[in-house]
Amino acid sequence: MTVDPWVAIAAAGRQCEQAAVRARLAEVSLSPAQRGRITERARRLVAGCRRRASERSILDLFLQEFGLSNEEGVALLCISEALLRIPDDATAEALIAEKLATGNWAAHVGRSESVFLNASTWALMLTGGVIALGEDVTGDVRGWIGRLAGRLGESAARAAMAAAVRILASEFVRGRTIEEALKRGAGEPASYDMLGEGARTFEDAQRYLHAYHHAIDAVAAANRAASTPASGVSIKLSALHPRYEPLQRERTLRELGGTLLDLARAAAAAEVPLTIDAEEAERLELSLALFEQLAKASQLTCWRGLGVAVQAYSPRAPAVIDWLERLGRPVVVRLVKGAYWDAEIKRAQVEGLARYPVYTRKAFTDVAYLACAARLLRSANLRPQFATHNAHTVAAVLELAEDAGGNSGGGFEFQRLHGMGELLYDEVRRLGEVGVAERPLVRVYAPVGPHKDLLAYLVRRLLENGANSSFVNRFLDDAVPLAEVVRDPIAKTLACDGAPHPRIPLPADLFRPERRNSAGLDIGDGQAVKALVEAAANDKTPLVKSGDSCVDTLVAGALAAFPQWQGTPAKDRRRVLERLADRIEDNLPRFVGLLAKEAGKTLRDAVAEVREAADFCRYYGAECERLFAAAVPLPGPTGESNTLRLSGRGVFACVSPWNFPLAIFTGQVAAALAAGNTVVAAPAPQTPTIAATVLALMRESGVPEHAVALALGGPPAGAAAVAHPAIAGVAFTGSTATAKRIERALAAKDGPIVPFIAETGGQNAMIVDSTALLEQVVDDVVASAFRSAGQRCSSLRVLYAQEEIADPLLRMLVGAMRALVVGDAADPATDVGPVIDEAARQRLANHIDAMRTNVRHQCPVPDPSPRGGRGFCPPTLIEIDSITQLDAEHFGPILHFARFQAAELHAVLAEIQHAGYGLTLGVHSRMRRRAEDVMAVVKAGNTYVNRDIVGAVVGVQPFGGEGLSGTGPKAGGPHYLPRFAVERCVTWNTVATGGNAELLRLGD
Repeated sequence: MTVDPWVAIAAAGRQCEQAAVRARLAEVSLSPAQRGRITERARRLVAGCRRRASERSILDLFLQEFGLSNEEGVALLCISEALLRIPDDATAEALIAEKLATGNWAAHVGRSESVFLNASTWALMLTGGVIALGEDVTGDVRGWIGRLAGRLGESAARAAMAAAVRILASEFVRGRTIEEALKRGAGEPASYDMLGEGARTFEDAQRYLHAYHHAIDAVAAANRAASTPASGVSIKLSALHPRYEPLQRERTLRELGGTLLDLARAAAAAEVPLTIDAEEAERLELSLALFEQLAKASQLTCWRGLGVAVQAYSPRAPAVIDWLERLGRPVVVRLVKGAYWDAEIKRAQVEGLARYPVYTRKAFTDVAYLACAARLLRSANLRPQFATHNAHTVAAVLELAEDAGGNSGGGFEFQRLHGMGELLYDEVRRLGEVGVAERPLVRVYAPVGPHKDLLAYLVRRLLENGANSSFVNRFLDDAVPLAEVVRDPIAKTLACDGAPHPRIPLPADLFRPERRNSAGLDIGDGQAVKALVEAAANDKTPLVKSGDSCVDTLVAGALAAFPQWQGTPAKDRRRVLERLADRIEDNLPRFVGLLAKEAGKTLRDAVAEVREAADFCRYYGAECERLFAAAVPLPGPTGESNTLRLSGRGVFACVSPWNFPLAIFTGQVAAALAAGNTVVAAPAPQTPTIAATVLALMRESGVPEHAVALALGGPPAGAAAVAHPAIAGVAFTGSTATAKRIERALAAKDGPIVPFIAETGGQNAMIVDSTALLEQVVDDVVASAFRSAGQRCSSLRVLYAQEEIADPLLRMLVGAMRALVVGDAADPATDVGPVIDEAARQRLANHIDAMRTNVRHQCPVPDPSPRGGRGFCPPTLIEIDSITQLDAEHFGPILHFARFQAAELHAVLAEIQHAGYGLTLGVHSRMRRRAEDVMAVVKAGNTYVNRDIVGAVVGVQPFGGEGLSGTGPKAGGPHYLPRFAVERCVTWNTVATGGNAELLRLGD
């Protein structure tokens, strides 16, 4: 039976890591004798390079001296990443001063024969007459550094630092233009990569497309004039379309497919090899679908220059190579180890994936690389390019090539990065040990672009090659034993039997032993997404009408159920909540469908909400057992026993909103149940079916019938529950105005004073200074302002941008908004769905109309007849002068944009704080001190630095505000459950029952 290649690739990604590693070991099939020859050849290569220490590159010296194992290396990395794009001198000087003060630079002085590296030790280009080195430097380095740091306002010091960073950048970038790069690399075959972040706008994509076409023309002309093998061009698909994302598959195939085909035709006509670079794991299937369009295009069937990069650190790599082979046409395959390892690990943990899309040990990647190399060398259709700087890997590829016979010698090539690996490959040639029919070509992967576009690339290269485990970081370091540098990765892998790294738990085990992490959806797995969407669309759960409820009857039932539930042991209450979490996750398709129908939630937001609800149940279950299982002993005088115990209060009223009808409803009720209370829950009238569905799952999980009662009927039902004399506490999430009404109602009640836990809205702001990376800012702003149609209490309302970067940020933000998809929430491609109801839409429309002259952009919306009768509010960008112009929170996809002068930052912060809210705050800055200054003035419950400000995770970012934004304690945090409980202290006078036996037993 023929296996669908997409199924095979997906199945390879679902294999457990240990099984995948064992399969790779079996595929390498090197004999002990071959492994011995490989290690010996690698040893000779490294020893030869070490003997030629004076020839090593500046970059090799830099990585050996600094890496990422000390504060100085991290400081240099931060300066390099940010300095060249900071437009204003004052901020540049502040960045330099902060980072220069973090390290012990004197410890690195004089440790290299490189004049430049010693200058870089202070991250300053002090040679060349910029600033002279005097006796005060050589005699008192530490004191001189301190004095220099105090003079960093001087323009000469700032210029010196910028010069140092540019020299470092030139080690990574072959030229600022393709012409400069071709001139600098004349006579050496290369694959030219046009630097830059992925496109955020269609204008960006057009600029990159023009750059690629221009590069093809320039390289073609150079190839015609050269006698060396043809140079080529590498392209990033993320640079050619702002929405190159798995959930935008059909749109991307349609819009990017044609662009890519035109580019490939141009390259084929010019006889310039074209390689599609690898990107994040979740984009793999989409990348291959686009590549398949090229591979099967009739105009390109005879072209031998079409190539693609394959990342060996992915367990799917062998299946991808098999898929490429089955295309039945010539394909050039650049085999790399992988460039986003740390980001892939974090993404899998954040998204709650079943397993990692990459191997967790470097040795596993090295072994997988060899398995993939063996596959490629056996192939009839694939021409391999082995990209590596590892001597053992080079030696192993040469051994495999000799063994493969057919696809060897001129049938493959090596690749190295510009500025790296030159000494290693020169030593390969010098030793003359190649041993294959023809010495393989060594091609340079050569980045091209202005220094300001170097940033993300530079950081990635330094992270990869400056890590302590990196071969590049260690192979020229005489302090590292040669045997350790060339140690066989197969031996390392066999020694641990392919077991995953013990300090990188699976995403599900991230919070073990306390609890299991919730399961998410891999949006890069097209089959899984399709199955979920179809199941959600086919769900037949009948919609519930929000009718009237008799609150007196519901409270009476909850009161009667309280003694039994309160008396249930904490460990048993925990088991009930954990069963509920499992059932919620098992019903993911049902809830995705209901959240789209009742609340207008998109696929991403619905999955995230299901996960949050499950997390609440497991977190509060664990907290229940920790806090309520036993009395806590307290200190006291001898002859006396003192204990403190938490107990439930009685019946809690839980009033939840429509914007998180599953997560907040479940979280409030689960917290009250965990503390031993029973509940009357009043969900929002717009989303009664979701609440009723959760209630049914609670019953199935073991919650007694009357322990949770549903008070349908909207605000009147909620008000009646709050006002009921038997209610022992209130948990509320909603508007500040409603919270104040509840507060007054509780104060007016006779009887006991009951606790009120309120989480309300926020006039949430984000501060962006000129050190921030604008592409990252735009990604985070779009997510913060427009996810969930801006209907989160944590959504971004006011974006403050430093004047020097305000215009380019505004342009990029408008371009990113133009790429948004506004539409039916049930369509997985939708970014922004409808707002909750017509009343909400009208309120938002009134605000937009009032600010019409300041609107900078507004997205188009579909015909106003969406599912459920809800209307669309167009995502809107409004420029204002200050947050003081806003008299209320506008709960929808409306973002206000304001500018600030650097010198006026503290006045801006004071205005934000004076608004009175304190829910979420964002800061984008490469300066830690600036972020801390912002937080010192603006008091917010949750502050996020250099990321989006939505999506707080239970137990990781406990959520809740202060001031007008709520009472605390934070939901999903360690102080939440005690607020649902009473504390009871018991003291026993043990002496009264016959003397103090404990004291008497002490003896002498």
